[in-house]
Amino acid sequence: MAMSFAWDGVWDGVQDVVKDVVNPLTLKVMLSSAMAAYMFLVVAPEPVTKFVAIALTTYVIAYIGVDAFMNLVEGWRRLAVDSERAVSLLELQEAGHRFGEVMGANGARVLILALTLALGGGAANVASKGPMLPGFARAVLATEANAGFQMSAALSGGVRSISLANGMLTVGLVPGAVAATAWDGAKDSGAATSTSGSDGQGLKNVYNGVRSAPGYPQEFKALQNGTTRHRVANKDLLEKLRELEPGEWAKVYRDGWVGPDKVSLHYFESASGKVFNFKVKPGWSNP
Repeated sequence: MAMSFAWDGVWDGVQDVVKDVVNPLTLKVMLSSAMAAYMFLVVAPEPVTKFVAIALTTYVIAYIGVDAFMNLVEGWRRLAVDSERAVSLLELQEAGHRFGEVMGANGARVLILALTLALGGGAANVASKGPMLPGFARAVLATEANAGFQMSAALSGGVRSISLANGMLTVGLVPGAVAATAWDGAKDSGAATSTSGSDGQGLKNVYNGVRSAPGYPQEFKALQNGTTRHRVANKDLLEKLRELEPGEWAKVYRDGWVGPDKVSLHYFESASGKVFNFKVKPGWSNP
């Protein structure tokens, strides 16, 4: 109930948008319950390992930053204490409004959008529909700067846990994913071009086309003559790629626009269009 009061600062705008599609009160109850369940996972002593919670955390950090996310967690802890001590509806309302101030209008909108994605189809919906969120391209770029890993890693299973302890955010990556998320994308770099697991099971995160890759910005507009293809110099990686599909593979640098932002799509691509190790980079990569 306190959480439902926390939305009050932005709820008038939300219900005006959704009232023709869904009962606003029902949606508010669902969002409040989902938010409570999500925050319970975040503040639990064990690391967050559920994919949908990892994806939600990634979106929130991307849009509002690590510091604001930490404030959100501390605000939730206070909300839990204040709600437990409350002896009247007015005290619950005050506790909720205090947490609403911690979220801020922009933070609340981000949480509503992300939670609605999760409610609409769980983890799969978060991964597939997330790129349709407003400002997603900027958020993709901000994730690496704010949290030190790429959003594509979180949406494709490269992040296996996120935990908070003593004011520190710890991101657990699957074996081999450090290379994929830390690689700076420099051409002809021999390091960190393979994301095969240490268990020898082979390459991960291979998709049937670039548009199928998690994190692909749906509003991307390619620059005319802005795509280059380069041979794969790493022989070990090329052999593993050819185990997935025989024939030629190339490293693709595709420059374009996402809204007003210059971005470059980086990925390995087979002759039939299979894609491996997809990333979105700020700026253009081709001369």
